[in-house]
Amino acid sequence: MASSSNPLIIITIVVFLLINLTQVIGVENILLEEGYTVTTIIDGDKLSVNPYAVISLYGSSSSDLVILDSVKSTFYTVSFSDSQVGELKKLAGNTNGAAGYKDGDLGSAEFNKPKNFAVDKKNNIYIADKGNHVIRKISKTGVTTIAGGNIRKTGKADGPAQNASFSDDFELAFDSQRCALLISDHGNRLIRQLDLKAEDCADTSSGSVLGSTIAWSIGVVVTCLIGFVLGFAVRPYVLPYTGSFRPTSGQHDMEALPNQSGETSSDLLLRQQKRNC
Repeated sequence: MASSSNPLIIITIVVFLLINLTQVIGVENILLEEGYTVTTIIDGDKLSVNPYAVISLYGSSSSDLVILDSVKSTFYTVSFSDSQVGELKKLAGNTNGAAGYKDGDLGSAEFNKPKNFAVDKKNNIYIADKGNHVIRKISKTGVTTIAGGNIRKTGKADGPAQNASFSDDFELAFDSQRCALLISDHGNRLIRQLDLKAEDCADTSSGSVLGSTIAWSIGVVVTCLIGFVLGFAVRPYVLPYTGSFRPTSGQHDMEALPNQSGETSSDLLLRQQKRNC
């Protein structure tokens, strides 16, 4: 009886050793980098929202966040500053959170449970509304469709944006260098590009460049004024050495000598001046 159980014991020991050996090998291939901290900044249960995706807006001093609740097909904004969460405000989506397809006013727009969006430097929001097979845009004036509006079915057609088609699984990313949306079209196994308008890629901090230019101009003007004042102040001390020509005594003697006609150099100079007049 004991001899028949020996193989089972051996197999159990071998399996145990293999499991532990695998764990040891796995740990050796993991590098743990310390120095990071995880903090909960928004509790969806407390705000009655199911945050599926979140992006920070550009140039926002109060660190405004855009939150997508995919279940309710609704976008929200919330201010987060100094560990204090501000009031949650609905940005776009209808009141009952129903899925659909409707452009226009922010408060009545409808989306079909999107799960991904991107934000440009003007804080326009681009939605991968894959349930409707289109790309939508949220701006201050409302909601519009910028790609796929004429097709509204799956496909992989390129060309004018409204005639383009996408799979039912794609995501967006904003590329400021290209001034475009990069489209990860998973269903078609493609990376695609949607060119944006130039004004949507302008840096919101461009005002600081203008300020730097103005400051530089003021600095140049001030420097010129200082140089002018200093030059005027030291002029009395510089002119005796560089600003006037004083003839030597030898030159006075030469001027006093008459030429062959009996005129002195002073007489010639006076006659020349009369001719010029």
